[in-house]
Amino acid sequence: MKTHIRPWKEKQLAELQELIKHSPVIAVVDLASFPAALFAKLRKKLSGKATFKVSKTKIIKMAFENAGEKAKLKEFIGKSCGLIFTSMNPFELFVYLKKNKGRVGAKAGKIADDDIVIPAGDTGLPPGPALSDLKAAGLEVRVQGATIAIVKDKVVTKKGEVISKPVAGTLSKLDIKPVKIGLTLVAAFEKGEIFQSSVLDIDSEKTFEDLVNAHMWAFNLAFNAEYFTLETTELFLAKAFNEAKAVALEFNVYTDETMPQILAKAALEAKAHKGPMPETGSSEGTKTE
Repeated sequence: MKTHIRPWKEKQLAELQELIKHSPVIAVVDLASFPAALFAKLRKKLSGKATFKVSKTKIIKMAFENAGEKAKLKEFIGKSCGLIFTSMNPFELFVYLKKNKGRVGAKAGKIADDDIVIPAGDTGLPPGPALSDLKAAGLEVRVQGATIAIVKDKVVTKKGEVISKPVAGTLSKLDIKPVKIGLTLVAAFEKGEIFQSSVLDIDSEKTFEDLVNAHMWAFNLAFNAEYFTLETTELFLAKAFNEAKAVALEFNVYTDETMPQILAKAALEAKAHKGPMPETGSSEGTKTE
């Protein structure tokens, strides 16, 4: 039985196959619960650095057929996913996506990732039902002219606490979007290897600090053990030179390196022993006839 594919599907399939063939790095991202507006913003930010492609799961899986080692990504393709084609290495891409999170409104029943603060100031809301809603969220408010004002900053939900319905409603009324959400990178392919998010999610600053410390400890160990490397050899030679020069100066061995110091030492000693010149002739003087 021959399978017929609609023209638009054939076009998408051909585009994906071409990108899979020529892209050094391919990443699968999870689009479930990720707002389309944020996705559009992220795609714009990565313009010139990466290409995003979204299609039906079946078409994406078909595109990876006969893709060689890159076909390993098929097992990470879910119901709602997209592909990123780029020359950025997987770690760089993961960090970029992690740093470029967007903000969305809070939903009741969700756990707060950070303290949620509603700042003091004019809300722009007229007195009425909104006054009771703001008070229900734990805010200190007052009517200021034709609008409601919040008297002082208030932490309405602490990190780790459940967001209540009154708080979620108040945040929505005030157009405050406290929840950060990012595009989840599920897995990435590079040079025959698959990198899952658990491997890619590292603290780059902490890792760099650990590498610097490891290099320092290794260098100190090699130097103290007199182990010759590209980094320690220069210091060993400098140390040997200084020690040899010190011995040569101790025994007045004349070399181009020691002569300036030997002469300076001799000059200082001569100056220290310099005294008044003895008088010449008899103390009685000479008689004249």
